[in-house]
Amino acid sequence: MNLFSRFFRSASPGALAAALLFSSFSAEAGGPLVRNVPVSPDVVKPSVQGATEYKVTLPASIAETKPKFAFQVYKEGLYTYSFPGSSTFVLNFHTTKKFDPASLNPSSISVNLKYFKDGKLKGQELISGKFVKANSDDPPTTPSTILRWKSDQTSWTSTCTGSPDSFCRIDVSLYDTLLSENGEKLDGDGDGTPGGHYRHTFTRGMQTP
Repeated sequence: MNLFSRFFRSASPGALAAALLFSSFSAEAGGPLVRNVPVSPDVVKPSVQGATEYKVTLPASIAETKPKFAFQVYKEGLYTYSFPGSSTFVLNFHTTKKFDPASLNPSSISVNLKYFKDGKLKGQELISGKFVKANSDDPPTTPSTILRWKSDQTSWTSTCTGSPDSFCRIDVSLYDTLLSENGEKLDGDGDGTPGGHYRHTFTRGMQTP
């Protein structure tokens, strides 16, 4: 007597009814709830297929483009040094790239000072000077990202601040003959391409507009 026959002989009427109901449901659903389904030899299992790396191919015009930063002045400063025996203006220009000292000459910059009193222009002068090293009067010899210019001795350092009703406007132009250490022209107008003069205006006085 097999196990199935023993079950039907010893099972209670309720258990027997449940077994018959389950058997009927499985048959209507197409057989057992869990069964082994043979896989055709033509079907390739996912684990057998090798994964292919996905690569994005960009057009040559985009793939060859590299980030480029223009040679620009991004910060400037005017300093006044006035003490017995020495009265000078010092300009500092901070650049995005190191400048080439060999490209510097007196015509690389112009510093035009205008003196106003009671709101009226009373005088002006093109201030002379030279490019120098830090804490020195010697010309720069090595590339740097800080370009310094020092004026010759001038009484304007005290005149500009000598009266509450007067002030000085100092118009500075730095020309694009200035080159980076890689030979790139100064982008003075800030349009992102080499070339274009840099201009900035400073004021000095007890009260400035």
